[in-house]
Amino acid sequence: MSDIRQRYSSRRSATSDEMDPFTPGAGLSAKGMIDAAPQHHGSVQKLHIPVLYSILPSIIQRIILSWSCLKSFAPSWKERHMILCGAYLYKFKDASSTIPKGSPFDIKTLTTDILRASDRDKNFSELGNIPAGYTSIFTVSTLQRRHYYAVSDTEEAMLWVRSLHEARQEGITRNMGHASNVPYPSSWRHFDSLGKGLVKSKDRIKERMEKSGIEHMEMTPFPEGQIPRGYYG
Repeated sequence: MSDIRQRYSSRRSATSDEMDPFTPGAGLSAKGMIDAAPQHHGSVQKLHIPVLYSILPSIIQRIILSWSCLKSFAPSWKERHMILCGAYLYKFKDASSTIPKGSPFDIKTLTTDILRASDRDKNFSELGNIPAGYTSIFTVSTLQRRHYYAVSDTEEAMLWVRSLHEARQEGITRNMGHASNVPYPSSWRHFDSLGKGLVKSKDRIKERMEKSGIEHMEMTPFPEGQIPRGYYG
């Protein structure tokens, strides 16, 4: 009987470490993508700009940057491992992460560039000091916003920009049906399917949150003739 309990306990401990297949991002591990020989991957520093900070007047931003007790509200650099695999650009906490951070970027909608030194100086209050060991910044722009990533040198930044540009052009050509003779790994197709599902899942969550916010405003009584700013009924 004790042997049966031990085997049952072992099976439970073995399966408890496995990810629920219904978890958003399940199957999109960093190691799995790296083993699939993606177009490019590597460690970067991502500039995180809090939403509150981004909408504050510049004078308030300068106060936040100058007061050490307010640093938690200021822009900061966070280490990430980015992987360009198939039709998406994924961001992970590190190379051993089992699920991506946030929603993957559809490379067909991206534009990329290297941030020039003059632009860095002009936006210094926003970018802050680049982490030690990182000397160059490249940008990834989506339809919603511009993202900043610091890398070790200009050569690495150029490699990221070139890789993303080539992947974007190949993706567009493939969707037009002009790349049928170009091999496309089956593992990339598998990750593309999972990545597309993760994007839809994130979009649904965002829509529910926005809808919940609107419903809350509709249920909140306001004085007659007054409508809160930003609400358009």
